[in-house]
Amino acid sequence: MELCAGGFECAPGEVHPWHKPAMPTQEQFKSSPTYPVIVTPNPMAAKQAVDGTADPQYAVPINQGPVTINSAFFEGIMEIHLKGLPNSQQRLFEGKKRHFQIMCQGRFKRPVPASSLCMGQEFVKPGQAPAWVGDLIFNAAAKVFSHSTQVDAYAELPYFMNPVLAACQMVNVSRAGNAPGLAEAQEDMSLFSPALADKNGKPVSAAKRKKWCDVPKNLEGLMLDTEHVYTFHIWQHFIDFSAYKFSVGGLCNLDLAGPLNGQPLQLTVYDTKAKEHLFSMLVWHERLLYDPARQATMQAAHAMADKLTRLGSGLRWLLGSSK
Repeated sequence: MELCAGGFECAPGEVHPWHKPAMPTQEQFKSSPTYPVIVTPNPMAAKQAVDGTADPQYAVPINQGPVTINSAFFEGIMEIHLKGLPNSQQRLFEGKKRHFQIMCQGRFKRPVPASSLCMGQEFVKPGQAPAWVGDLIFNAAAKVFSHSTQVDAYAELPYFMNPVLAACQMVNVSRAGNAPGLAEAQEDMSLFSPALADKNGKPVSAAKRKKWCDVPKNLEGLMLDTEHVYTFHIWQHFIDFSAYKFSVGGLCNLDLAGPLNGQPLQLTVYDTKAKEHLFSMLVWHERLLYDPARQATMQAAHAMADKLTRLGSGLRWLLGSSK
């Protein structure tokens, strides 16, 4: 048994009790239009309702139209697209490296410190690799996302969080009643800060916004307010959800079904200061739960973990590290 978050003891590969209410059955996978993937709300996200329901087993529509999202501090709509599934919309992915795209639009129910709104992953079980390997992978990815990424592979709930304004690909801030369409929104944060407009009052590019927002002192005291409508577009090419594999710039190509140890990947935006979710979805893959070769995959992951632990101990001794 393994000691997991919340003091629970879980068997290797067992789904954590906090996630288990959302766990799909094998029959649900087989009948899903998004086979072999199902996305559900994360039961850990308190006060979250998707399409008006708080049912953790609700199969969130993927590669279709928007769903409504009503959470602790945000209300609006969200649309999720994943590549490589039977109902994927190819037009969104042709000629692009991305494996997923999320579009979200709405209003905040309370002011949110701009520096504390983050997107990423948090884990409730130890993975099938030593923590220093997770730390290495997280930090490698962090260098790609932003300099202000928050990473801790040693915490009770290990996490990898990127500040939204420094990492997401498009942000639009509009006056209520004048918001663009969800998919049609263009980069424009000039209403958020004068620093994000050029000398002619035109919005700066997404690249310049990300660079400016990646400097923590620039965001000090700035709030995402309740008056405006915010639109976010997020995509990335590191995680292929349809195959459940992860890669970073050719440095690492990892099958996640074994190492994740029964815990699903997440699509999460989180207020790290208030510890509340804007939204949080669990991305389940059939191989994570019901792969006939799952036991062999778990054993291989354990063997690799042992090898990496010995390697890591040797490297730390050679480098004189005390950690």
